Amino acid sequence: MSVARASIIMIATLVASRVLGWLRLSVIGATFGDSPQLDAFWAAFRIPNAIFDLLVAGALAAAFIPVFTGYLAREREDEGWHVASSVLNAVVLLLVAFSAVMWALAPVLVPIVVAPGFASNPAQLALTVDLTRLMLLSPIFMGLSSLTTGILNSYRQFLSGATAPLVYNAVIILFALFASPFLGIHALAYGVITGALFMWLVQLPELTFRRTRFSFSLDLGHPGVREVLRLAGPRTLALGAVQIVFLVDTNLASRMPQGSLTALTYAFQLMLLPLGVFSIAISAAVFPTLSHYASLGQLSRMRDTVQQAIRWILFLTLPTAILMIVLRRPIVNLLFQYGHFGADAREATQSAFLFYSLGLAGHALIQILARAYYASRDTTTPLALTLISIGMNVVLDVILGPLMGIDGLALANSIATLAEAALLFALLASRARLRLVGIGFSTLKHVSASLLMGVAMFAFIRATNVTVDLEQTKLGLLFQTFLATAVGGGVYVVAAYLLRIGELGEILEVVRARLGRVPRAPTAA
Repeated sequence: MSVARASIIMIATLVASRVLGWLRLSVIGATFGDSPQLDAFWAAFRIPNAIFDLLVAGALAAAFIPVFTGYLAREREDEGWHVASSVLNAVVLLLVAFSAVMWALAPVLVPIVVAPGFASNPAQLALTVDLTRLMLLSPIFMGLSSLTTGILNSYRQFLSGATAPLVYNAVIILFALFASPFLGIHALAYGVITGALFMWLVQLPELTFRRTRFSFSLDLGHPGVREVLRLAGPRTLALGAVQIVFLVDTNLASRMPQGSLTALTYAFQLMLLPLGVFSIAISAAVFPTLSHYASLGQLSRMRDTVQQAIRWILFLTLPTAILMIVLRRPIVNLLFQYGHFGADAREATQSAFLFYSLGLAGHALIQILARAYYASRDTTTPLALTLISIGMNVVLDVILGPLMGIDGLALANSIATLAEAALLFALLASRARLRLVGIGFSTLKHVSASLLMGVAMFAFIRATNVTVDLEQTKLGLLFQTFLATAVGGGVYVVAAYLLRIGELGEILEVVRARLGRVPRAPTAA
């Protein structure tokens, strides 16, 4: 139940964050459309994002939280903070050094590795280099923010860390709306930098409330620091391999018609919206608990927590994937087709979105399955499986990209992701002694309810399409989409009730528990 409550807190804040994330993309699309300048911005984002993923995301997810949580579980908080301070200082120094090196190499890396397709447009290529150099400040602030979130999550404090992305998106929106008339596409780069800075600053009050014991130590020889480095190594290699996929996608999309990179980016980001709300929220809430149980050797509790998280993720993501597939065209139209984001951009985005949606369940499961390994301080197995998935993805990119355009790149990602999730689950099942019959039966019920939901939504859309024109009215389209979602959601809830899907009862129990704590207003005498 504590995991459920933490997950609900994370989901609530992440829903707001994803709404702002959609608004950010919508404002950017309406302002810049599928222009060469926006393609340049998305290409320029690759190197700064790769630096952050390599140096921070790996250390946070695979190493820092399990080690720091272990010190807290054994009531060695002061020593834990000594380790945390050393890791934080080392990461900041590495981020500064890597950003400086990439600043110097950007004119070489961008035309050769990132966006060779821009070579035919020297102005676009020069803009990509300029934006890349500018945004190299953002990984430094993002690193501070993420490690602060990791510390707070280890204390099972999730609110400010989940609120930080709200600030990030809000700042970028403000820059896009009010600075772009003066700065052009550079306004987005300044927004990314400022948003990353405020992501960190907004968490400092709660960190201070935790009686921060930060110091400027750099004790790289401490056993805890060495353990973080040991655990982070394989995960860092895995994330480095993942960046290869993003670079290959960007490389191939830059050779395709104008706007292809923007459409691919929008489709991928749209797929991430529900992923962030459900699976990342649940995984982030579960991870400290898994690490705590692992530190104390309570393997049966770890197994139960993993199984609960898997069931919750499938309960939420399978119907979401069906909804995205059935309603992909009106979703893209309603969310993004404003201003300079025209019909061609809409059609390209919704088509790629279809193929990305096929892999949503795979992306979601990887979030929790990988964390089950990390909690047990095994980062080698996820690395090996990630490398297999990356190799498959790149091969499929090269095969499907020329045949299907950006749709092929999206399909390649989905196939490789589902394969990775299947391999992670297969190996974890025997190691953790998961109850396969129970998980299989539960998954079958989730799939059945989701398919019934999809059929209901598809039938409703077909029956009402004669009254809606994508090119003429958004109000009618919004009303149709809302009703289709309501019909599908109602069918899913009824099917879940009839099939006795346990997650529905758990959610209702948590809601009743929360409502029961609300003090009642005094009645009149």
